[in-house]
Amino acid sequence: MTDSSCKVYAVRSPDEVRHILALKDTCDLKFLFLRLFITIWVAFANFTLWALRLILFRKWGYKTKDFEHIVAYTVGIVGDNVVMIPALAALRRRYPSAKITLVTNCQVWDQEAAGGVLQSLPYKDRLIILGDDPLQRRGFRFILNERLTGVTCDLFVNLSPFGNRGWIGAVVREMIFARKLGASHAVGFRMSTYSKRGIFNKVQHHFVKNEPRRAREVLKQLGLVPTEGEDLLPYDANARNEVLRKIGENGVSSESFFAVNPGAKFESKCWPADRFAAVSRWIYDQYEASVFVTGTAGERALAQSVVTAAGNRAINLAGETSIQELIELLRLSKGCVTNDTGTMHLAAMVGVPTVAIFTVRHSPFHWLPLGSHVVSLFNPIDCRYCYDDECKIGACLEGISVDDVIHGLKDVLQEMPVSRSVPEEHTVAHIPDAG
Repeated sequence: MTDSSCKVYAVRSPDEVRHILALKDTCDLKFLFLRLFITIWVAFANFTLWALRLILFRKWGYKTKDFEHIVAYTVGIVGDNVVMIPALAALRRRYPSAKITLVTNCQVWDQEAAGGVLQSLPYKDRLIILGDDPLQRRGFRFILNERLTGVTCDLFVNLSPFGNRGWIGAVVREMIFARKLGASHAVGFRMSTYSKRGIFNKVQHHFVKNEPRRAREVLKQLGLVPTEGEDLLPYDANARNEVLRKIGENGVSSESFFAVNPGAKFESKCWPADRFAAVSRWIYDQYEASVFVTGTAGERALAQSVVTAAGNRAINLAGETSIQELIELLRLSKGCVTNDTGTMHLAAMVGVPTVAIFTVRHSPFHWLPLGSHVVSLFNPIDCRYCYDDECKIGACLEGISVDDVIHGLKDVLQEMPVSRSVPEEHTVAHIPDAG
């Protein structure tokens, strides 16, 4: 039996999460031994990567050289790519004349969604989206993905999350990838933890880095700081007009509506739909504001269940907006309630007051969003750190009540000015891809 009545915490920073979870650790001999093992393993792995880096790349010039061709590499879809944008913006500002190629590996996930986030970014010259690893092994040889033919660089910036997941083989392959592209300088090859699950689950949260802030460590090797605290997503006039049209068709004022996002990549990350509906009813009654339910086309039925349970006080837009339209919808909204998913990171980036709802399958510290107006909720019950993406129990989410979310939303709304304006330097309709 798990305890779903554990206190629900509302936090703003990763340090708060880490402190709360550390207080709940059971520091017996086994726990200390497991922590010591990972500490030693990570130190040895990083020493090995450091030695390999000395062999493959140059030792000097990282903070002084004006690089001409840069490749930034990452893995993932919406959220994974949004959190690396501050690093990409910092690279563009430091190297304004460099040709920057952004390579993202979506693996089995949605390439269209990744393109929606990345295609119009002004911080890169070329975007290459892969559906597979950039390197294929043929015996003892590594062959570049054919989509990378002709790509070269003198600086390789590795923003991939694999080192933060303890996958040393993947990190070594990324180093070989950088060398295959001709990079003389390369950064971002460090291990944070040990990848094996099971007996190590309870101690992993002491080692994993917060993903939205991990680029600070990568760029530090170049003497740079990620461009944080800004809305770095380009504005799209066409997308905004389309959003305003859809809002108007539903009889809603563009001055008064909220967004809720009840879906996520895994069902185990989804707060109950009936509770999203209850929050939607409260928003409608409290603020006389409409609620748009967002999501992918595959989440339309889930979104409709929220609309139905809300007594039609909400409007289903799941599957009806592109990524850029979703961004503009969030910019126009008064607030957002969302699960831990890509929409959460988009909302945090554009500065909309947001309540983010986390499971404790793994530590909320891992993906706590980067934003000034975000309250994150989690319920650290006894069965935390199961690392089970298919978890059907959901006790940690069941323990987060409608009142918990309402209190969080009221708190974050009180911090905001009466209106949010669009910075002039970001008001661009579309920035074409130079590649």
